[in-house]
Amino acid sequence: MPHEAWSRRAVLGAMAASSLVGPDAWALGAASQVDIAELAIPGASIHRAAAWQRLLFELIQTTSVEANPETVQIAPEDPNLFAHPFTVLIGRDALPPMSDDGVEQLRRYVSYGGFLFFDDASGSRDGPFAQSVRALCRQLFPTRPMTPLPGDHSLYRAFFLLERPVGRVAVSEVLEGVTRGPVTPIVYCPNDLSGALHRGEDGRDRFPVVPNGELQRREAVKLGVNLVMYSLTSNYKHDQAHVLELMRDGKLE
Repeated sequence: MPHEAWSRRAVLGAMAASSLVGPDAWALGAASQVDIAELAIPGASIHRAAAWQRLLFELIQTTSVEANPETVQIAPEDPNLFAHPFTVLIGRDALPPMSDDGVEQLRRYVSYGGFLFFDDASGSRDGPFAQSVRALCRQLFPTRPMTPLPGDHSLYRAFFLLERPVGRVAVSEVLEGVTRGPVTPIVYCPNDLSGALHRGEDGRDRFPVVPNGELQRREAVKLGVNLVMYSLTSNYKHDQAHVLELMRDGKLE
């Protein structure tokens, strides 16, 4: 993995070491290992730790990234947020207003290297959750509205080559996001990615995937891998030689 792939982690590490967050917020030891944090919004967020555990196991098996297949739940105001470069918020209903401290910390988090992923579990294109996510993004960056990501966005090429982003459903052909300069640190998925990845305690998939069943579920896994890889690299993969080499070696489907 090239050194620049860890730029987000390095910047967040510097933030945690500074006076902006507590001294224990960046415990790099397990720090070289990627994990996933779920934002906890009382009465609004949905928690699917098993979905992200599955994704991190896939990441370990498919890429050279070291990952810790654990998921923590954390409040937006918690300074330990900076210890987790990849953060998700799952919901299906409108989000309640966030505190000023929470908004300010999320703004700093994504401004200095954090990646924030909104996953819409409602299965609708423009429901209450989507509208509240857009409103929150306007609070975070008033001059940078959430917009559809173009088909040649590097997220779709961060590891796998994806034609379109799918999850438990396929209600939208595109992801949306907030782009600042060359990177998109906030991404919204209307297709319930975590619903496609989530499993019960028995290891079985919790939700059916429509309209294309297990093929679509596999494509959702690939999207998840791309999201994590993009969060680490955030640079456009014009050269896909590494992917072709892995395909020849039989490591990619």
